[in-house]
Parts: sequence; C-alpha cells; structure tokens
Amino acid sequence: MTDNVHVEDGNHSSRNHDNCQNSKNKNLSKRIILIRHGCTYMNEYLSKEGCRWGDPHFTDIFEPRDHPLYRDSPLSKRGKAEALRLRDYLQRTENGRRLIQDIDIIAISPLRRALETAELAVIPHFSSDENEDGNGNGKKEVPIVALPLASERVYLISDHGSCKRSLAEKYPFADFRTEFKRFRDEWWFTVRERMDSGDGVDGNDDDDGGAAFQTKEGGDHTNYHSFTSMSIDNYVEWRPNGRGQRYSSHGEPSMAFEERMMALYKWLEEREENVICLISHWGVMDWLTGEDFDNCEIRDVPFEHIRAKREIVENSRCSNN
Repeated sequence: MTDNVHVEDGNHSSRNHDNCQNSKNKNLSKRIILIRHGCTYMNEYLSKEGCRWGDPHFTDIFEPRDHPLYRDSPLSKRGKAEALRLRDYLQRTENGRRLIQDIDIIAISPLRRALETAELAVIPHFSSDENEDGNGNGKKEVPIVALPLASERVYLISDHGSCKRSLAEKYPFADFRTEFKRFRDEWWFTVRERMDSGDGVDGNDDDDGGAAFQTKEGGDHTNYHSFTSMSIDNYVEWRPNGRGQRYSSHGEPSMAFEERMMALYKWLEEREENVICLISHWGVMDWLTGEDFDNCEIRDVPFEHIRAKREIVENSRCSNN
C-alpha cells in the first residue's frame, strides 16, 4: 500500500493572481488529499484481452444478470483488499495519522466504487453528524458530503450512477442533500430525446459532439447544472468506433466534462476548509493534476499546484487560438 502513497511537498512560492489577498493567502495553504477508488469489476473486465478501451468489437453491453457487477461498478474482491490496506496505512503509519488529523472535510463521488472505498478506508477514522453517538470514542468529526461534481466522466455503463435515495440508505455516513440541489434524479450525464425548458442548454455542434453549455440563473428547483444533459440531436459519438464497438449508452462529451470539472475546481477553491479529502476517479484526478493514479493511491497535493496546472492548460489553449 505504501508504494501507492505519494505526498507532495507543501513548500512553494506564491503566484501573482487577480484574486483578493485573503483568497490568495487561503489557497496558498490549502491542500487536497486525493484518493482514487479501489479496483472494480469493470476495471478487471477492461484489463482482459479484447475488452480494452478501443479494442475492435469492444462492448460494455452485458447480460442483465451481470448488471450488478458492471453498472455503477462496485469494488471487486481485489478492490476491497486495496481499500483495507489503505485503511491500515492511515491508521498505523505516522504520515497516515497526520493526514487523517489534518482533514477538515471529506468529499466523495457518489459512484459506488468511491463510496465503498471511503467506507472501508477513510470513514472508520472519523465520526459524522449522522453517526455521532456522543460516546466519546475520540474520533475526529468532519463534514462528509457526496459530491456529484467529482464523479467520473461517463465513458461506459460503469459510470452511470445509482438512485440517490438508495445510496443515502446504503451509505448513511454521507450527506446526499447539500450538493445534489442542482442535479436531477439522474445526477450523472445523460442524453435526452427532448430538453425541458428548465435545462438551460443551448446545443451547438462542435468537433467532439459537445454543446455550448450555459447555466441559467434562478433559484427554483429546475435550475439544474446545464452540463448534466444534452439533446440527442447534438450528440456525436466521440469514443472509439467504426471497428465493431458497441456501447450501452451515450458518453459524456469533453465540453460537458470540462464544464463540470471547472465547477469542481471552483468548489474546491471556494471552500473555507484548509484540507479537503477528495475520493474520486482517474479521469477527475488526471484533469486536476495531469498525472496518473493507481487504484487506492493517495496523494497530498497543494491546491496551488492544481491552480498552476490549470493556468498552464489555459495559457496553452489561448496560444493555440
């Protein structure tokens, strides 16, 4: 487990930003503890010959009896063992205990693999409002929120979520209310036959089949994040195709994913907590850091490093336009 633990140096110089001085000072000390979920049944399926991303005749269409393994894919036996090793690392090593002590809030992708990783590896070290029994067990109490913004980009059926109500019943340690207010019951990306007036989406074709996403202002319950869905008329398949590949559903175009990741970045930036533990996915962590993460890998990353990476990406885009 310790081979997958990487803690970046928090000593770094301040950068010149347009934000106010207080915001700069806050984010100079802010850290994001990133944890990727453990291995899933879909991860194991994708490792097989002929079942890898882009292989000819690849498919994520399974028999109904196999849906519990692959739709919103949970941890496999291997993944659960990885999560338990991470739990032991956090409990038994000096660096692990320091990380636990530093954490001010835990944010978890609502996909089952992330929730199960949290439940096995991280939550045992904390008390939550829902589970606090006042018995003085000495565990630290922090907010624990399910965060749809942090879910994986929808590539395959494994990235389709589950009903919020059933998740809240199964994982009572997490708050499934606060961060779901601007999401539909289907809180993951979907393609719709027709768009409701409350969706706030204007669809224009682009190179990757995405759309020009605009968020509507307003405070009522129809004010959904616009990047959560798009019209089927604007969807163009962007995943490997043309060699017999078949997919169970539509994928999340890069424009929608980029909009969602910018919203996640803003969420991290604006939180008052100094140390945020984010339990999420490969695609999310690649967007945030530009680096690869193994299953159940944990890294302590200064937020300024994430900000600097985003500035490099944005500057590169500007220079190419």
